[in-house]
Amino acid sequence: MQVTEVVTTPVAIKYRPEYQADKRYYPKPAEQTNVIIEIRTDDGTVGIGEAAHAPGIYGETAGATIAGIEYLAPAIIGQDPRQITKINMAVDRLSPVGNIAAKAGLDIALHDLTGKILGVPVYQLLGGRVHESLKTHITPATYEGTADDLMDLVAQGYRAFKQKMSGDIGYDIPLVESLLDRVPDGIVLSLDVNQGWSVKDTLEVVTVLERRAVHPRNVILEQPIDGADIRGAARIRNATNIPIMLDDGIRTAADLRRILDAEAADIVSLKISRVGGIQRCLQMIKMAEAANVSYIVDEINEMRVANTAVAHLALASKAPLYTGVACHLLLENDIVTGGGVWIDKGEAYVNDRPGLGIDGLDLTAVAVPAADA
Repeated sequence: MQVTEVVTTPVAIKYRPEYQADKRYYPKPAEQTNVIIEIRTDDGTVGIGEAAHAPGIYGETAGATIAGIEYLAPAIIGQDPRQITKINMAVDRLSPVGNIAAKAGLDIALHDLTGKILGVPVYQLLGGRVHESLKTHITPATYEGTADDLMDLVAQGYRAFKQKMSGDIGYDIPLVESLLDRVPDGIVLSLDVNQGWSVKDTLEVVTVLERRAVHPRNVILEQPIDGADIRGAARIRNATNIPIMLDDGIRTAADLRRILDAEAADIVSLKISRVGGIQRCLQMIKMAEAANVSYIVDEINEMRVANTAVAHLALASKAPLYTGVACHLLLENDIVTGGGVWIDKGEAYVNDRPGLGIDGLDLTAVAVPAADA
């Protein structure tokens, strides 16, 4: 069996209206543009993957990903798709650094394809299912209606939230206080700053939180400062008992090793789409576990194909605090017509069908010309 073709389709889907008023630190475009990848074999089996993009943080775009996949395709075509490690090694020889979104989408497609060939779900390729379901966070928009939106989601059963910050502590502190005044005990509220604060700002927020009598223990400080400032993160961690989660600066195993060596994080957020695929993310999960550092298996601007891959990895992992597989619910449309990850009362589930367990895609209304991606 051999790979005969790698096909890319850029898709663009608008965010729901409340996210158009979003005041987070880095700009959020009106629509999300990702790339659906199909890896086809000589016997007609097709594996699907998704390359997700966060241009405001990492700079990669759909157009760059398509060009990257065209460049990387010679490392894949003609290969046995079941040899995922061998193919990833060949891809890395062509592109040791960069093309992270492209690598992630290709790796997801290879896992889906191999699962279909062997007749097993992706989680089985990763050592088997550990959890029947996992708590997933969801992201309310950061705007004047945030508290009401978050409470609506609590009523739907969600118990973990990635709440984006604006980067202006004059706006952020009252927002956080208003949320903590309303959310019940037991809700996880990760304040995702996406590098928007300074060390001084973060310590000021910490002072406010530590003075609160109600639910400050529910809070996680997620990537409050520049992702490259590991020393600053360690300083913050040593100044407070509020857990520090690092995120945006983790793109390679070497990045994670530096954070672990510096004891700069209580929790690390590990993302398939940010580190170059399932296999690379699994390596980082094992590193965190070996260092006794907590972790979440997370998403970044993903549609339901990539969210499903995240769910398979999370459910096959030993002890994630929770996962993040709800990003596709922030969009107006869903490209998946059946199967894939689903969420019930804030818990993420996948089915037992081969590969990702996705029955079909409908890209007709959302596909865009490659020249416009």
